[in-house]
Amino acid sequence: MKKSVMFLGLMMVSTIIFAQKKVDPMERAAKQADKMKTELSLDDVQYKAVKAINEDYAGKQTQLWRDSTLSKEARQSQTKTLRQEKEAALKKVLTDDQYKKLAANRSAASKKHKGHMAKHHGDRAQRMQKSLSLTDDQAAKVKAIDKEFGQKFRALRTDSTMAKEDARAKAKLLRQEYHSKTKSVLTEEQFKKWEEQKAEHKRRKF
Repeated sequence: MKKSVMFLGLMMVSTIIFAQKKVDPMERAAKQADKMKTELSLDDVQYKAVKAINEDYAGKQTQLWRDSTLSKEARQSQTKTLRQEKEAALKKVLTDDQYKKLAANRSAASKKHKGHMAKHHGDRAQRMQKSLSLTDDQAAKVKAIDKEFGQKFRALRTDSTMAKEDARAKAKLLRQEYHSKTKSVLTEEQFKKWEEQKAEHKRRKF
């Protein structure tokens, strides 16, 4: 079991990415509106307005990310502008109390997620330290790498505007980069054992 759990987390993240990419951006926007209706006690007029705002944002964001003529910096800048426009539109629809509750819900969800991921990264580093006999310094570096790529995969996973093919290609590059950085921390013997553990996990999976 110890030999198979080490790389499972990263593989699960990439699997979730592809599963979520099957959800249409408009469908996701509608689900977000449904959730807000429940959490913020929206009336019918507010619900329709929030749904329209979410769908408008999703459509513009999808179009933006599919524009191959934009540089990364330009895309990020325009994405930030779209988010600000969305927030301004939501503020006009929601009451002050509802918007404050929305902000509080977002903050609570973010803290909960960060706490869960920090524990996950720490646990995985400990498992690797034990199974590969890592030094404390190596374990600390592995934990840092896990945290770095956990953030990158989360950003990719939550990007509902990226096409499935683009997400798949991006996830592949991230896995390769993760593999390379982790390899640089391990000794030759540790790396060989790590590869054997991943191969064993793959055999058990299939």
